[in-house]
Amino acid sequence: MIWSQAVVKGELKEIGAGTWSGDTFNASVIEIGEHSMQNIRAAKCLLDRMETGKEMELLICSAHIYGVKVEGETYQEGAARQLGWALLVAVALGWVFLPLAIASFIFIRRAYAIYSF
Repeated sequence: MIWSQAVVKGELKEIGAGTWSGDTFNASVIEIGEHSMQNIRAAKCLLDRMETGKEMELLICSAHIYGVKVEGETYQEGAARQLGWALLVAVALGWVFLPLAIASFIFIRRAYAIYSF
């Protein structure tokens, strides 16, 4: 779902096998706390911070991990990219039909979630 956003807390139990696409890893499964999530993507810089057996929080928006809190440290990625998408959508769609520019708020909402994580 394009609007879905969640903060998941608990002990990281498993990062399943997956595939790489550039610097993004698409994990078949990630188990944290009582949650088991499938087909979750994470950037390499965040994946490097995720170690099984550690307590952590994950910020997940639309099946993509944008933030990791572990051992008192917060790591984030993608906020600037979300703002770039917001600008692109507003410009590309806004001139066609003004209400379509509202779609850019999807990306603004994600950027705010990443900054406030």
